[in-house]
Amino acid sequence: MFEIYLILATCFLLPICFLITRNIIYIYQQLQSLNDVEKTKDIINIENKHIVYIAKIYINRKKWLDCITLLESYMKKIKINEQTILIQYYNYIGLCYQSIKMYKIAKKYYLQAYNKAPCIKQTLKNLANMYKLSGDTKNASKIYNELTVLNKNEDI
Repeated sequence: MFEIYLILATCFLLPICFLITRNIIYIYQQLQSLNDVEKTKDIINIENKHIVYIAKIYINRKKWLDCITLLESYMKKIKINEQTILIQYYNYIGLCYQSIKMYKIAKKYYLQAYNKAPCIKQTLKNLANMYKLSGDTKNASKIYNELTVLNKNEDI
C-alpha cells in the first residue's frame, strides 16, 4: 500500500517539478540576457535583437510602461535607419498601449507602422483589430480587404 502511495505521489509531483524547473530556467535566461545588456556601457552598442528580447520580456511580464519607455527612449536616442526595426518597435509600442486600453494612442503607433510599410501582415492585423475594437468597422473592413489581397498575391 505504501508503494502505491509513493508511485502516485511521484507521478503527481514529477510534472509539477518539470514545469517549475522549466520556468526557473526561462527566468534565469531572461536575467542573464538583461545582465549582458546592462554590462554594455554605451547604449549605441546594444544590438537590436537584445532590445527586442527585452521588450518581449516586458510584454510577457505585463510591464507595459517599461516596454514603452525602453522602445521610445531607444528610438529617440539612436537614429534607426532600417524600416523593419522601426516598424517592429511601433507594433510593440502599439501592443502595449492596446493592452492598457489606450486605443487612440495604440492606433497612432499602428498607423505609423502602416505608413512606413503598408504591406506587412502583422501591422495590418494589428491595425484592423484596433479599428474593430474602437468600433470603426468601415476602416477595419478596408484593412481586412488589404490583408486578403496581400494573402492572395502571396499565394500566387
